[in-house]
Amino acid sequence: MEILDTPFQDLYIMEYNSFLDNRGEFVKTIHKETFLEKNLNYVFTESFYSISNKNVIRGMHFQVPPEDHSKLVYVVTGSIIDVILDIRTSSETYGEFFFLELSAKNRKGIYIGKGFAHGFLSLENGTTVEYHTSTSQNRECEAGIRFDSFGYDWEVKKPILSNRDLEFKIFSEIQSPF
Repeated sequence: MEILDTPFQDLYIMEYNSFLDNRGEFVKTIHKETFLEKNLNYVFTESFYSISNKNVIRGMHFQVPPEDHSKLVYVVTGSIIDVILDIRTSSETYGEFFFLELSAKNRKGIYIGKGFAHGFLSLENGTTVEYHTSTSQNRECEAGIRFDSFGYDWEVKKPILSNRDLEFKIFSEIQSPF
């Protein structure tokens, strides 16, 4: 695996190696020494996955301190456009977003440091996204930003969202805790 820099501090693209043979495929997603080379947290306390249909948008989610976390995200099956918004008020890239396609074919992932909101658009039915977080889910610390309020064009006419995600405040109304 290789960890590539992005224009955002604490946001990295994971380039995974895929090993194929007559049995199938093998992909290593976490390697302590590789994470330490970039001074990244490699210890995750919780892991989960979602399965989404095409045109589902999940996000933009984050957890506030003291349960804020780093997150590692990759796609097991299908494909997504992954979108990350910098909500760190002291950051040079505050209010800017970064996006890239993650898929079972390109075997890329994203390491998201603390202080970012995260969401994605599923490009295929049955897309499975796996997440590892450095703190456990804490409902009292969960927060979000409305998906269509920070300038990113999702390029979907009829997105499918949860009621919860639709009720998030718009970005300009958020008091960032970061």
